Amino acid sequence: MREHGRESYAVLVLGPSLGAGDLAALCARVDEARSDLSAGGDLVVLCDVGALTRPDLAGLDVLARLRLHTSRAGGTLRLWRAGPHLRLLLELTGLRSVLPSHPGDSADEFGLLAPHEHGGQAEQREQPLGVEEVVDPGDPSG
Repeated sequence: MREHGRESYAVLVLGPSLGAGDLAALCARVDEARSDLSAGGDLVVLCDVGALTRPDLAGLDVLARLRLHTSRAGGTLRLWRAGPHLRLLLELTGLRSVLPSHPGDSADEFGLLAPHEHGGQAEQREQPLGVEEVVDPGDPSG
């Protein structure tokens, strides 16, 4: 466990798959990190989910239950390196705000994880244009 200010970070590396059988061991690691925490410190459980190859609803259920367990233990859970499939699944299920990503999606500033390559810059998008509907007088309505 690493400390940064008042926050103490516990890093859980998950993957390549995640199922209900993994929950007990993950909760035990959260409890262990909580017991190692000094009085007055804030526990942040940082889940490195970059290795999850095929995130599914069962894995999302484990993450949601782990977040609940972490919250009951007095900590917060953040996802790190969530891939596009997991981010889409979080968005579609409405769990994006329940399972937030680490700010900036990078933990390097704390020296917690091994260095990794960052992706390119975001693509600049064009402004949406207005849509004009043309009505043909010969078209039947409805």
